[in-house]
Amino acid sequence: MEFTPSSAQLPVRLAIVGGGAAAVLLLQALKQQARTRFDVTIFEPRARLGVGVAYSTSSRLHLLNTRACNMSVTDDPDDFVRWLRTERPRRFLNWTREDFAPRADYADYLQARLADIRSSPNVRVTWLHSTVDSVTAHETSWSVVPAHGEPVMADVVVLATGNEPPRVLGSRMPPAAQRWIIEDPWDAEQKAQIPPKAAVLIAGTSLTAVDIVNDLLHQGHSGPIIAVSRRGLVPRAHGPMAAAPEGFVHALPSSLRGVVRYVRKLTANDPRGEKWRRVFTELRAIAPSLWRGWTLAEKKRFVRHVRPFWDVHRHRLAPRIHARIQRAIDDGRLVIVKGRITHIEPLAAEGLRVSVRHGRATQTIDVARLINCTGPEADPSRANNPLLQGLIGDRIARPDALGLGLAVDAESRVVSMTGAAHTSLYAVGALTRGTRWEVTAIPELREQANAVVRRIVHDHALGLLRRTPDSLPTFGAQATLEAWAS
Repeated sequence: MEFTPSSAQLPVRLAIVGGGAAAVLLLQALKQQARTRFDVTIFEPRARLGVGVAYSTSSRLHLLNTRACNMSVTDDPDDFVRWLRTERPRRFLNWTREDFAPRADYADYLQARLADIRSSPNVRVTWLHSTVDSVTAHETSWSVVPAHGEPVMADVVVLATGNEPPRVLGSRMPPAAQRWIIEDPWDAEQKAQIPPKAAVLIAGTSLTAVDIVNDLLHQGHSGPIIAVSRRGLVPRAHGPMAAAPEGFVHALPSSLRGVVRYVRKLTANDPRGEKWRRVFTELRAIAPSLWRGWTLAEKKRFVRHVRPFWDVHRHRLAPRIHARIQRAIDDGRLVIVKGRITHIEPLAAEGLRVSVRHGRATQTIDVARLINCTGPEADPSRANNPLLQGLIGDRIARPDALGLGLAVDAESRVVSMTGAAHTSLYAVGALTRGTRWEVTAIPELREQANAVVRRIVHDHALGLLRRTPDSLPTFGAQATLEAWAS
């Protein structure tokens, strides 16, 4: 059934807090599903809508960690591949479904899909270039208060704030020493000031750390590069996969301990990695159901003991990037150290002395720069985000039991401190990790966005999002409000 606008029907006012890829997926789902008009206000301070932190890089060195066939915004798995072939054609061996495209190209693809959504008659998008300080509940609506501009009234609010910045490493150090710590690994100006022969310590060995090492190597950095993490694990590479184990799902135990033992058994004697790649691909599809079935104690054990191994096998690198990192390790240009940073102190002249403890042994490392790649702060009660702090402080939301995000129900509706789920306040993406676990990659985000929009459209059709013309907002002369898709 095609969308047919009705002058007698008031548009649904939807506020999306956060303007990264999740926001684009929500808009795409609205374009496909909405049978009435939605007036959407997106709150995003970045210069480009849709890219977030993940796709804001302009470097051609930074590749997607997922094959092109899994990156489509639409439900057509070949949509992104066709866009690449048309808009970013390669002279030889044009793009295939198995390729890993630059993240900068994916950002442009997101812009193209936003332009398509702009022409849709059932979705009108307004972009407010601001973060959000608070969300306040009214009887039948929400008031979204930006850091810059006037409050915006909404019938439905979706929190899509993405990952929070990592916990600050040098907060207790004197200001003179803090300048040797790069807290934001994407700060190009600070990274450009690193002396080419200086020793650099990277806190973390995950995907972000790999990006930073890759940048340093490309820039010809000749000094020592040391990366430290508790287990010293580096993300594995994508590659060939064995055939799916027969009856894998039916034979898989339900307990965490049983799953770990079963996976170890299936991936034994696997020198080329073909078995574990297949097993983890199969696990990805059923991870949500496994996660829901585990007790809180099992989930806590997973996060504490299994998660690092899951992450490096599940969130893999493009083969070309992995090969470059492995060569650097083999050549001694990159050294991986196991341990955790216990102390940081300034050196007399310039740089830092960092203490790293592994077991009972402690070693000190003198470096010119320390780059914080420890990963996002997951616990919303500890995040330096006034919106999350306010939602929790006002009892509108509560952290999940694992401290991985906000508590939400099975339909991604935010759960209040009383334990009741709000009918018109949703969260998507990283904020829902404690309930869904795997919800940061495009395929999972697309599925979640489709489900959330389906629920919103359903509730509106049943009249659960009622309001009168008197409740329409008055924006006045908001110079900061851009009618991006008017």
